[in-house]
Amino acid sequence: MRINSNITAYITNNVLLRNEKNFGLSTAKLSSGYKINNAGDDPTGYAITNRMRVQLAALESADVNATTGKSVLETADSALSEITSMIQRMNELSIKAANGTLSSSDRESIQAEVDQLNREITRITKQTELNERKLFDGSMDNTGYCTNDYRVQVDSYSEVTSSGSYTLSKIEENIAGGKLTLTVEGFPESTDSVTMSFNYPKYHDDEKMTFDTGLNKNIGTAITSGLYVDGEGRGSVKICADGSQYITVNGKNGESLTLHLGKEATNPVQSTETFNGDTYAITNYSINISDAEISLTGKGALRLQVGANEEAKIDCKIPELNLAKMDLDDIDLTTAKSATGALEKVQHALTYINNVRSTVGAYQNRVEQTLDYLAANTENLTSAMSRIRDTDMADEMTNYANQQILVQAATSMLAQANQAPQQALQLLQ
Repeated sequence: MRINSNITAYITNNVLLRNEKNFGLSTAKLSSGYKINNAGDDPTGYAITNRMRVQLAALESADVNATTGKSVLETADSALSEITSMIQRMNELSIKAANGTLSSSDRESIQAEVDQLNREITRITKQTELNERKLFDGSMDNTGYCTNDYRVQVDSYSEVTSSGSYTLSKIEENIAGGKLTLTVEGFPESTDSVTMSFNYPKYHDDEKMTFDTGLNKNIGTAITSGLYVDGEGRGSVKICADGSQYITVNGKNGESLTLHLGKEATNPVQSTETFNGDTYAITNYSINISDAEISLTGKGALRLQVGANEEAKIDCKIPELNLAKMDLDDIDLTTAKSATGALEKVQHALTYINNVRSTVGAYQNRVEQTLDYLAANTENLTSAMSRIRDTDMADEMTNYANQQILVQAATSMLAQANQAPQQALQLLQ
């Protein structure tokens, strides 16, 4: 029997400490509702649930984006509905005006109503907006066309990828002028090249154009190219081997155009052109390039980011809408003959507006489906995360009661173990 070292008490105390720790963990799980409160509880589960939380937050943001996009499309559809009603009324008036029994005053009254309808259509197309974004000014319609046997990537368009040589057809993009940036990166070995020439019709001002080093790198046969921009920022960039393929850039002040050309070489080149005021001319400027990836950035379509990755996006293109686009800018119903011609224009306008509205409706349906998908995805992800992270209250209450009993038992046994050395005093009596 030893009195300096109470081994039984040490062992019992260690058991008590372990039971108290487990009791504390059980209490934390019950009070927080989570069975993983820190990385030490379950390192793998902690990492998985953290990634799931990030994805859930992204899905919530995507849901907000899609809902906002739905609101934009609903606003556009409401405006288109009113415009459709007015054009239908104009169709009725055109049919009435084509009748030869009407007097001049009758036709004047009809013309006055048509003029008011046109003014209202103009007001709606100019003032329909959401969150300070105009819906019918063409800023949400960056239509473009390209055929490409190599690779062409244009902002807000899908890629067209195949093999062999590449060909560019007409690509149109709305961008804002003021600053035009051309970036050329990399020169893989090739016998092809591109030469770009800049011509501006009014006056010369070389000081407004800046160039970085690395230009005039000869690779092989030059492909003629040109950039033409006027003082309002309208113009075109042409990259062609035979003069038939080109890119057209139309826009206002203040945007950039970037060309990424090739990927293999180590010495990228860049050119930045700043357009201020009127037009001007710069000549004898060349960049020789080969296999090209071309990226145009500008106002573009209404892009909805509806997921946690870059590919999860919807581009909704709402065409520009005005009287000229619908061929309603010169409706004349003052004579039976002109009314007959106006009737054809009005019917064309009805077809145009119906096509636009059908397009907007198709986008609405797609966004609705996207919202349903996001809701289902959020539900499934939340369920999966709950199974990993959340506490099963029934199981944990059983564990809590068990740990509580073990703590009480260990405390009682520790008291008994501490009394054991007292028995040595009986030997001294």
